[in-house]
Amino acid sequence: MRAVVILGAGASADFGVPTLRGLFKDRHARQYLSQNPRLVALLNRVFWWPRGHALRTSDQSLTVEQMLTLLRDMSQEPNVSDVLTDSEYSEFRKGLYVLIQRATFEGKSTRPGHLNQLIEYTSSNFSHTTWASFNWDCIFEASFYYSQRPFATTSISRSNPTLAVDLNNWGSPRTASHLFLKLHGGINWWLINGRLTYLRWSGSGSLPEQWQSYAASPNPTDMPVILEPSYYKYSDQTYQLLEVQWERFMMELLAADKVIVVGYSLPEADSKARSTLAVSFQANQSAKWLVIDPSDEVCYKYAQLIGGRQMTMSNMKLSQFNRSFDAHISQFS
Repeated sequence: MRAVVILGAGASADFGVPTLRGLFKDRHARQYLSQNPRLVALLNRVFWWPRGHALRTSDQSLTVEQMLTLLRDMSQEPNVSDVLTDSEYSEFRKGLYVLIQRATFEGKSTRPGHLNQLIEYTSSNFSHTTWASFNWDCIFEASFYYSQRPFATTSISRSNPTLAVDLNNWGSPRTASHLFLKLHGGINWWLINGRLTYLRWSGSGSLPEQWQSYAASPNPTDMPVILEPSYYKYSDQTYQLLEVQWERFMMELLAADKVIVVGYSLPEADSKARSTLAVSFQANQSAKWLVIDPSDEVCYKYAQLIGGRQMTMSNMKLSQFNRSFDAHISQFS
């Protein structure tokens, strides 16, 4: 039996990681904005003030994804002047990436263990599980590692899942029965000296230092591997570093017996993701699907895309699902 588990923003929300809509209002994001008045000035001048908003109402205005999409759209219109110069655009995009890192990393912890029951369930019930994450945070990596019990008196130790990419510094041992696809990259994947490199999520290690250096440098040479949050993400140069994961994602969906979706909202900007899910379902109609999401709107999207014959819907947060995990999962099994 093979499973694919798809993790969206809702899978990290219970850990305190903000969604795109609430990104600017995260406490650590606001601390960064207070240290970067130039970024705040650009946000106000270009996006918030024309729409009657400010930081306090930013969750009611454009998301980061919509902002970068709009700037790209305007640059392709010959009769419309660009609102940012090339240097301002570069500064703006870098500032947003740092903001994403602060909001999704600082002050965040996997201590509540919301993913642990799902990790244990897949380990016990499937010969192979693919974890396909659309999140930039480090929540899954830390959850998977610490959900395993170390055995100090034996040769058994904690391990990482396998990968579809050649990622320097990922470490070993690796668990062959679990595959991890970080489809949009993340704050802990970097291009260093031309090589895709993993930086451990420790709060006092090389990852925070790398981001501090990136934020301080006017022309950084090492870059975070984050797929641009815009409608143009799949034409972004970074996508070439991650593309092999998307090929594997499709293969695993076609071979899956069970597909579990946790908090992935099928956003319109993720055209390739929507296409991959729709095509894989059409080609593999024997797989059973479980969707865990508290949003009625998201559940309706899946009802349209997958239908009800092969899908079980749990209209709730993962933390709520966990309170009666065995009862909920038995309906799917």
